[in-house]
Amino acid sequence: MKKLFLVSLLLACLGVMMAQMQDKLKQEQAWGSFIGCTKACSDYLGYYYSRDWICGISGYAFFLNIHPELCPSGPTAFDNGFLKQNLESLGLHFEVINFGAGDGDLEAQQQKAFEQVKLALPADHPVFAWELDIPEYYLIAGTDENGYQFFDFDGTLKHCAWDKIATSEIGMAEFCILEKGKVLDTREQVKTLLDFLDGYQTANSSQAIPGYTMGSDAYDVWLKAMQEGEFNPWGLAYNTQVWSEARHSAVGFLRELRQALGKDKKYKALDQAIASYESVANAMQQINLLYPFPPQKEGLSAEDGAKITEYLKQAQKAETEGLQALLELRNNL
Repeated sequence: MKKLFLVSLLLACLGVMMAQMQDKLKQEQAWGSFIGCTKACSDYLGYYYSRDWICGISGYAFFLNIHPELCPSGPTAFDNGFLKQNLESLGLHFEVINFGAGDGDLEAQQQKAFEQVKLALPADHPVFAWELDIPEYYLIAGTDENGYQFFDFDGTLKHCAWDKIATSEIGMAEFCILEKGKVLDTREQVKTLLDFLDGYQTANSSQAIPGYTMGSDAYDVWLKAMQEGEFNPWGLAYNTQVWSEARHSAVGFLRELRQALGKDKKYKALDQAIASYESVANAMQQINLLYPFPPQKEGLSAEDGAKITEYLKQAQKAETEGLQALLELRNNL
């Protein structure tokens, strides 16, 4: 009887711990699901950065990745190691579990990942993972004997069996366990970003997956798809939705930075960058208004196609100017 009581007490305590974690974890709504999950984990760890700041320092606010057919995978189909590396400056340390369906004993890797997540959550290390449902990132709320409880994008709880990981057509698993690390001061955080942006513009192929194009050249790929009229309608709408959100975060991040640095005139390059990214964000928003997600129509009229092409050209020009201003700012930090 005593043993049964202790088992019941242990289960009750575990239930309370799980309920407390679910109560403390707050799903962050974001089209860029990696950023949304990171923001939720950052809040849980007690940092409370704005989503714009996280998106900016990670580099995602200034990032672009496009497939020739505007595949909806563009916002996620790249080596995202640089996001995690840049975010280390915010005191966000990523322990990552990666494996693929073709990497050997899949069941053993699924089981090992499950055990690691079960250890991380009670230790107050929040976790998010790839493709617990559709190909996006999801915040894990807890576990049971069969798998993972996670937050869907509307905040409701869903379940994924531990042995379903990496069994989709994509066949990849990624778990991000976040722990507290060393927080750099604001200037060092921004220098980390600017160093990344410099390298990203000159040698971004290391993060690119074959068939995709990153950086300023990605605009040319997008423009070609529009001009030739050969693109995925869902991809057009979804890419626009995600990249529009990212560029609005770029503006928010740069405004936060301006406030942090004060009114010193030596940072006038930052003012130019803000103006440039406001233009980028506005152009992206106009495309989003013309062809919102989910798309309500399969094709584009010639008039709307011409408008989208013009907005893309405006965005590309303004982004080139904005990046040049940011790199100039680096010399004054």
